[in-house]
Amino acid sequence: MDLQQLSDRIAIRELTERYTMGVTCRDWDAVASCYHEHAHWHAPLAGMDFKGRDALVAGISASVEANPFQLQMQHALVIDSLTSDRATARSILHEVLKHTAEEPGMSVLGIYNDVITKPDGVWKFESRRFDIHLMDATGLTGQILV
Repeated sequence: MDLQQLSDRIAIRELTERYTMGVTCRDWDAVASCYHEHAHWHAPLAGMDFKGRDALVAGISASVEANPFQLQMQHALVIDSLTSDRATARSILHEVLKHTAEEPGMSVLGIYNDVITKPDGVWKFESRRFDIHLMDATGLTGQILV
């Protein structure tokens, strides 16, 4: 592996982490910075499908802002293919959330399947598909502190 490939792998990892942190911290400008203008984000089992950076940021932010607590944790990022300007990657996402402070909350586990491109010298998402593998609505005990 040469230094450019290593640099690209680090940039792709930071992109996925910046997105996860942006969603968790509700930093919608940071989330928008992760996507190309004509990006596509979809979660088929959740019935969510957004095309275009503005639409996907609006859709994701509306979904997250509806909850007083929502936290994402990304794990096991694997870059499956990498060229000088295109990559495919997969990562595990664990998300916990509460729709109201009083309800028990839920936990979601799934896999992101990503196409990441660098047409202008910066790695950004071209498409993301989130496939839910487990949704557990039995509850999260605990008090919301943020």
